[in-house]
Amino acid sequence: MLYDIYTISGGSMTLSRRDFLTASATAFGATAFLPAVAGANTVAFDTAWDHLTFRRLTPNRFELRQNSLTVISEGTSSILYRILPSSLRGQTRASWTWEVERTAPPSDLSEIGNDDRNLGVFFVSMPEQDAASVREGTSISRLLRNRSARVLMYTWGGNQPPGTVVPSPHAPDRLRNLITRRPEIGRYSEAVDLTQDFPRVFNSPLERLVAVAVSSNSENTPTRVVAHVQNLTLG
Repeated sequence: MLYDIYTISGGSMTLSRRDFLTASATAFGATAFLPAVAGANTVAFDTAWDHLTFRRLTPNRFELRQNSLTVISEGTSSILYRILPSSLRGQTRASWTWEVERTAPPSDLSEIGNDDRNLGVFFVSMPEQDAASVREGTSISRLLRNRSARVLMYTWGGNQPPGTVVPSPHAPDRLRNLITRRPEIGRYSEAVDLTQDFPRVFNSPLERLVAVAVSSNSENTPTRVVAHVQNLTLG
């Protein structure tokens, strides 16, 4: 089946790079070639996604094709995100397939200005009372300034072995990387249990899942990254 392609190369929302980190993460729960999440709900790559860009940085190019997303990062950085509907906020597992055709080099994700990476897949958790005020159309920049938010970022990149937790230097208490893949080309399927990974990364439980996001950044090297995310599901 052919799908319409929605291409996003810029956006009206801007946020200082120091106010919010683009992607990075380490994975305890990500495992290659696991079966899809049972009873999962597909999160389509469609026009419901929004683009967060950063002042003084050229944004990435995102191409959305319903069940797949292509990211092209050429000395650029930005985030594509989606606020989840209430029907998906109780989900506790996720799965996706991702592929890197051209890779960024190893980088120190704990250091501002040296945190290039191929891909980050983000999951944003908030307490029930705070999540209740988050609605479709909520700005993720406002959301991520909320001190109750916790952002678990599964990352393909960095210079640490898979399974390493790297707190973001921008907000180490709230934004943490769980390194999932080394900075190299390849294609893998991941299945993660957020109820296990949030306590391991933050020492606090998964609460209500309010948003998901995908990012790539290569502005520090700079290099060209070409990557894809497919079949993102929650269950």
